[in-house]
Amino acid sequence: MNAWEPKVLLWRVLRGIEAGIIGGLAMLALLIAAMMFRGYPWWAQPTLLGTTFYGLRSIVAGPNRATIAGGALHLVITGVVGAVFGVMCGGVRRRQRLLLLGTLAGMVWSMLADAVFWRRVNPLVPMYSPQPATLLSHALFGACLGYMGRGMNGASDAQDDPTG
Repeated sequence: MNAWEPKVLLWRVLRGIEAGIIGGLAMLALLIAAMMFRGYPWWAQPTLLGTTFYGLRSIVAGPNRATIAGGALHLVITGVVGAVFGVMCGGVRRRQRLLLLGTLAGMVWSMLADAVFWRRVNPLVPMYSPQPATLLSHALFGACLGYMGRGMNGASDAQDDPTG
């Protein structure tokens, strides 16, 4: 099968989204644990992300719509990054290489997110995110991208593909 055939490409995108969402959940769990370790409530990190939609006033209110919106925004972003990773690295067959590429992708996304994305979308996020836990959570996210890559290469795509 050709790697750029629409069926294979769609399968890689879907596997990447799956890996991105799972990695995003792991990342969010680590960030929430880091915030709680520092004495903040569990909802501080998702609400920080939710200030993108609801503004700074939502941070002082406790868990609310901004918390849900921030968690959803986080999962959408990690799903998109996962889809891009699935398309770009879906043909890698060796697990160790895929894990390394995934971790590298997570770290590159961390730098791009801080330098470009969050600076334009919501500058509060890099300013108030816990460091070095944010960097570690991006590495964990990338490792999830690499680990969940089984079935992304051409040989096992045909076996895992439910459409046959």
